[in-house]
Amino acid sequence: MNKIKLLLLIFPFLLAASCTEEEELTNPEEFTIYFQFEYVNHAWTYQHQGFIIDQHGNSYDYHQPENWIWPENNQISLEDFENNLSQTESRLDLLDGSDIKRMELLALRARQGKLTEGKSVMADAGAEIYAIYLAKKDSPSLTRYLLQQRGDWYQKNTSSASDEIVEWLIGIRGEAGYTEEHF
Repeated sequence: MNKIKLLLLIFPFLLAASCTEEEELTNPEEFTIYFQFEYVNHAWTYQHQGFIIDQHGNSYDYHQPENWIWPENNQISLEDFENNLSQTESRLDLLDGSDIKRMELLALRARQGKLTEGKSVMADAGAEIYAIYLAKKDSPSLTRYLLQQRGDWYQKNTSSASDEIVEWLIGIRGEAGYTEEHF
């Protein structure tokens, strides 16, 4: 009987602690979040294209940007990221705000996912990459989280939230690209 009383006494504290952590994971207003699809291939002729989506539903396309700055160790300064955005063209249509809000919540969950071991699958196919960039508001840099990569190298984030974001990005892209058979 004493164990039950102790559990009843401790339970509210455990619940309060878990709510604080959950709030951090589900409060997108505290973060800067971008979604990205990117295709890169160095075989035969260099190819680099894709799009970036911001939290306002703006979508920015790029094709063969000349001064692209790549993340180092999955980090990129906000200034360098903005330099990359300056090399894009804005699409005329805005994405649905409720979809963006849902994807923001998923992005905060997906960043907790682990990556599968990478597998070399093809040669000269390039890389089809789906990723998110996140930072706390007012942070000077963004962290890149890989959601999925297909092509020469296959690797994916194990979070189910990651899978949902990838499917959403594929829908925006308008084509499925490489198959998932190697995951």
